[in-house]
Amino acid sequence: MYRISEKPSALENYISKTVSIVTAGGQMIVGTWKGFDQTINLILDESHERIFSSISGVEQVV
Repeated sequence: MYRISEKPSALENYISKTVSIVTAGGQMIVGTWKGFDQTINLILDESHERIFSSISGVEQVV
């Protein structure tokens, strides 16, 4: 388990990379990770939501 002071250094490896984030509410957001703050709020650029449906497949919401 990371201490709070160690988390940012581990997360910095993902800055400027395309990431998929699943929110606590179950939404999947895909975008380029630009940064984060002390409470691990994320800043994404060029992001979109992916919606999965058993009827219509995967949809992208811009």
